[in-house]
Amino acid sequence: MIKGEAAMRISLAISALFLVVLSMWSAGCISSPGGAVPSVSPTGATPVPETTPAPTLSPICEFTSCNGLDLACGPNPPQACTAIYQLGDKCRLYAYCSKANDTCQLVTTPEFEACRSCVETCGGADPAEIFSCEEKC
Repeated sequence: MIKGEAAMRISLAISALFLVVLSMWSAGCISSPGGAVPSVSPTGATPVPETTPAPTLSPICEFTSCNGLDLACGPNPPQACTAIYQLGDKCRLYAYCSKANDTCQLVTTPEFEACRSCVETCGGADPAEIFSCEEKC
């Protein structure tokens, strides 16, 4: 009777193994040789090619510099800026970056242009004199 019981256990183990392999294969866990899974199209159906989504504009559109009057906008703003004030920083309040027509653009206001023109006239050898001039802009 032990021999019949062993044969039944072996038969049950083989059946269980077969069911596990069959379920893994049907779930796609086991692929065909070469790693490619064959696709099946109904007769007469036109296969649809896979498409890659179009690249999207980065959601980031900010100044690419921290200080000064040389302004530009883009997707790579500085990660950290120093607290050192530079000539023209006051004018930056009148400019900003904007996303329009799928591009990141610098937008300047008339106040920015007036401030920039004024600051660019400030000159001299003494930095205190230059910053004093900028304050009046």
